[in-house]
Amino acid sequence: MITEQQIERFDIDGAVTIDTPLTTSEIASASAAISDHLPFREPRYRYGASSDFFAQPFLDLIQHPFFEEVAKRVLRADGVKLFQSAIACTYPQLGVEFSFDQHTDIQYCRSDLQAEPRRMLCSYFLWISDVNDRRAPLMFRPESHLLIGTEREKNSSTRGVVPTVEGVKMSNLPELPYVDPIPIVAKAGQVSVLTTSTVHGASVNLDSEPRKAFIVTFHASEVEIGLPANQAEMKHKYDRELKRRLRPERLHILAA
Repeated sequence: MITEQQIERFDIDGAVTIDTPLTTSEIASASAAISDHLPFREPRYRYGASSDFFAQPFLDLIQHPFFEEVAKRVLRADGVKLFQSAIACTYPQLGVEFSFDQHTDIQYCRSDLQAEPRRMLCSYFLWISDVNDRRAPLMFRPESHLLIGTEREKNSSTRGVVPTVEGVKMSNLPELPYVDPIPIVAKAGQVSVLTTSTVHGASVNLDSEPRKAFIVTFHASEVEIGLPANQAEMKHKYDRELKRRLRPERLHILAA
C-alpha cells in the first residue's frame, strides 16, 4: 500500500516510487509479454503501445486490486475507474549521448489538485525491468505540476475547465522557475506513482539491457477527464473488450 508520507511526497514532487505486492513470476511474465509485443527492429530503439493488448500478464496487471486501492487513496476517492493503459520498451542505443524529451501530457489548476476527490489522473509507471540512471530513466522536474497549476488558476480561460489529455512540449510551456530534471530509478516490481502534469520525458538507453514499463492510469469515479477524439474512441473500444476478458469481480473498475 502507500503511506501518508509517500502521498505527501507525491503531492509536492509529483512522483513517488513505492513497493508493490507483485511477485517475481508476475513481473517475469509481463517482461516476456512486452518483448513479444514490442520486439526490437532497427533502426528504432523506443517502442510503445496503448490500449490495444490483451495478453494475460497485462490483463492481470490492469485488474490487480493494488492499483485500484492505491489510486483511491491518492485521489481521495471512494471509487476509481480505469482510464488508459500502455506498455513501453526502450532498447540499448550505444554510442550516443544521453538525451531526453520534456513535455506534459495533461495540465491541472491548483484547485483540481486540491479537490476531494481530486480532479486528476493517478498514473502508474510499473517498472518491469530495473531502471538505473543510464537505462532510459524517466526524467522529470519535481514540483513543476504545482507551478503550472498555479499559473492556470490565475487564468479564467483555464480555471474550472475539464482537465483534458493534450501533450505540450517544454518549448510551449509557460516560462516558470522549474527545477532541473532528475531521473526516476527503481527496481523491477516497484512502481512510480506520478502525475504526468509534471514536466517529464523519456530518455535514451545507454545501458546493456532494455528498459520495460507498464503504464496504467485511474481517475475518481465521479470525475471527468477529457481525451482527444481518436483516443476516446480507442478507449471505448478497449473497455468493451476488457469487459469480456477481466474477472467478473473486477469489472467495476471499467466505465459503464
